[in-house]
Amino acid sequence: MDRTTSNPCTTCGKQRVVVRTYREKVGGSVVVHTVTACPDPACQEKINTQLAKDTRFREDLKVASEKRIQEKKENALNK
Repeated sequence: MDRTTSNPCTTCGKQRVVVRTYREKVGGSVVVHTVTACPDPACQEKINTQLAKDTRFREDLKVASEKRIQEKKENALNK
C-alpha cells in the first residue's frame, strides 16, 4: 500500500523533507522517529529559533516550579 502524507511547513507551507529516520526500542515496543525540516534554510532557521525559545521558556517554568516547591517545603519545616 502506498501511503502518501502531507506534511507542510507551518511557516511557509512548502512540503517538508525527511532529514532522518531511526528506530528506538522502548520497553517491548519499537518506536520509529522521523525528523523533518523545511527545504527553505531561512524558514528552517526561524523555526529552530522559535523552538529554542520555547524550550528555554519551558525550562524556566520548570525551574520556577521546583523553586516554589522547595520554598513551600522549607516554610513547612520552619513552622
